[in-house]
Amino acid sequence: MLFAPFYLAIHGLKPMDAPLSSILFQAFYQGVLATAVSLYLFAKAITLLGASAGAAFGAFVPVMAALLAIPILGEWPSGLDWLGIISATIGVYLASGGPLPARR
Repeated sequence: MLFAPFYLAIHGLKPMDAPLSSILFQAFYQGVLATAVSLYLFAKAITLLGASAGAAFGAFVPVMAALLAIPILGEWPSGLDWLGIISATIGVYLASGGPLPARR
């Protein structure tokens, strides 16, 4: 609701051309359902994994978005994107308590 005035100031009332049922469905789905479910699941992850390990998995959101873009949109990450994906994955692994290789 806080974002709507700024969006309407930039784009005008054109989004209101959509059917009211579609607007209400999107408002409920994105504003209530997705928010409530994501907050519940994040709290459950923190409870099960601990604060630092659970919070580290938030870094997987852009990684999963980039990887899901391959089969869904046919978009492949660039070399720099892959570097970010690998770095984030290693960071989450280490932050969640993954074992380091043994020294010889």
